[in-house]
Amino acid sequence: MRIKTVIIEDEEKSLSVLTGLIKRLADDLDITGSAGHVQEAVQLLEETEPDLVFMDVRIADGTSFDVLRKLSYRNFALIIVTAYDSYALDAIRFSAIDYLLKPIGIPPFEEALGRARKMLSLKVRHHTIETLLHNVGQQGGQDKKISIPTINGYEFVPLNDIIWCQSEGSYTIFYLVGKSKVVSSRNIGFYEDLLNNHNCCRIHHGTIIHMRHLKSYRKGKAGSVIMSDGTELEIAQRRKNLFLEKLPLLE
Repeated sequence: MRIKTVIIEDEEKSLSVLTGLIKRLADDLDITGSAGHVQEAVQLLEETEPDLVFMDVRIADGTSFDVLRKLSYRNFALIIVTAYDSYALDAIRFSAIDYLLKPIGIPPFEEALGRARKMLSLKVRHHTIETLLHNVGQQGGQDKKISIPTINGYEFVPLNDIIWCQSEGSYTIFYLVGKSKVVSSRNIGFYEDLLNNHNCCRIHHGTIIHMRHLKSYRKGKAGSVIMSDGTELEIAQRRKNLFLEKLPLLE
């Protein structure tokens, strides 16, 4: 399968590096064009309808998000490229969008490309981009959505609907508002890193809770918590202090 590919990048050196990596390591990618300005990028993407897009966060007269907002065609796998390791990366990671940090290394390039190839077989590509734009608009807000990879594709879940998460081997089970649950194909360590700064706490080796849904705390050697769905969860002794730090009223 040939993969029509577009690069949105305004720096000549970065464009050359990325083009070189594609030619050396991805002979199934056909580069159909590149652009470095917002309107030029929009026109190129609408006209060529690519399968895969590499897009720098910052281009000559705007950002990649300016481009994405203007598009009517969003049915492509997206890999964000950026030298700004903090700019919008939270929103990008929540949205299941791959990203590459400059200078681009060969292993990260190959890993991102492998995930992009898998994304091309799914019918949710436009949903991941819509989730990204939603999350960018929620910087500092509480209404973020998280894209949860499952064995069948992706589920797009409001962050505030997550009550707690449970490890199940290399999988993670999300227990949600409304008694529903989603099984993610990623392990709980991935979600600890992702959710750590979003009012969530790993209280046990196999458990992360959303503090928003904490109903009560029962003291004990380590203690336990009751969540809004009625589930009682044990707190590991070594994680008790971290949990209590998130409860300033108990200090």
